[in-house]
Amino acid sequence: MRKTLLAPLGLAAVIGLSPLAHAAAQPLDRIVAVVNQDAIMQSDLNRRLQEVREQLDSRGVTPPPMETLKREVLDRMILEDIQLQMAKRANVSVDDDQLSQSLRQVAKSNGFESVQAFQAALGKQGVSFDSVREQVRREMIISQVQRQKVAGRVSVSDREVEQYLDHLGAADKAQYHLAHILVSLPDNASEAQVAKARAQAEKLRARIKASGKSFEEMAGQLAQQNPSLSGGDLGWRPRNELPTIFADVVPAMSKGEISEPIRSASGFHLVELVDKKGGQQKLISQVKARHILISPNPNRSDAKARALAERIYNELNQGADFDALAKQYSDDKGTALNGGELGWSEPSEMVPAFAKALESLPQGQISEPVKSRFGYHVIEVEGRRQRDVTEQAQREQIRQKLFTRKVNEELESWQQEIRASAYVDNRLNDGGS
Repeated sequence: MRKTLLAPLGLAAVIGLSPLAHAAAQPLDRIVAVVNQDAIMQSDLNRRLQEVREQLDSRGVTPPPMETLKREVLDRMILEDIQLQMAKRANVSVDDDQLSQSLRQVAKSNGFESVQAFQAALGKQGVSFDSVREQVRREMIISQVQRQKVAGRVSVSDREVEQYLDHLGAADKAQYHLAHILVSLPDNASEAQVAKARAQAEKLRARIKASGKSFEEMAGQLAQQNPSLSGGDLGWRPRNELPTIFADVVPAMSKGEISEPIRSASGFHLVELVDKKGGQQKLISQVKARHILISPNPNRSDAKARALAERIYNELNQGADFDALAKQYSDDKGTALNGGELGWSEPSEMVPAFAKALESLPQGQISEPVKSRFGYHVIEVEGRRQRDVTEQAQREQIRQKLFTRKVNEELESWQQEIRASAYVDNRLNDGGS
């Protein structure tokens, strides 16, 4: 009978669309429970009992004895009432747009293409759509309270994810062939020394990528030229045997990719994923792009914004510097100072018009102004790649699984706490049906 946090709305799973004949009206109503300043009436309990019995029937489940069912249902109603009272004190509410969206999900879960079709089916069974609507609203409010009070008490550490992976034996499913270069740092290095080593590592990365030579060949040459550099081939290793500083970086890399500088106590490492074997790959397409955004504003009409974007497009095609124009004109302040660079991203993360342009634009070509809700974009695609996110996706799935499990455990504890702290007078066994 217990409802778990983060589960779908209970209603979506329990409305079986079997005939919902409600319990006959009671000639005399009575209070079956007092919850703080609220009261639960016999008629309320009877209606809920009838709904639960019909739900169980629609699933082919034999209900428990009536007295047992009454106690369980009333306990559930008491707990719901306590949470609704908490929501009221915290001014938690659900607006009509949120409610409409949830009702569409409920309708779809019950096999209807629209809320209107769902409403018509309920009407044929004599079920008030307004009562269903309010039931969904109550469940949404309770879910919000649970998230506010419980989810914040739960966290999943990286170590817990690692332990779960080790328990599954997943660590042995993929192996990585690595090579690396270390730009070393002395003990107790100063901030200036750290900054110099980082800059050196970044320059080395750019030099290796531009050389056209293999990482291993360049690493050997550079180490001979500079005694502060060391490294070599690390060979094949399963994930759980990777150096700790590499463990979170390498699984997300693609074959042949060179990492950004990775800091350790010894200095800065550059790591190349030479090859990978084992495990099922999950690849996503990513695009490296930069853009210049020209937005309409109170002093610049849409037509003027477009005209400026077209002028910038023409200047770029005549050899103007993209970096300089982005810094001068772009209204995307988050990227303008970096020459409009967006880094590697999935097109699906962008607004539709921008994503469509990224998918069709050849690498190295400048787009004509692309209109989005932000304004006009002039875009250049700098690179494309397939990103292996197998390990990353697996870790995220495990993290979510552990989080949900811990939340449900914490929810049960929290519900016991609020039940114990509330004033509850259960009068179910004082007489009556």
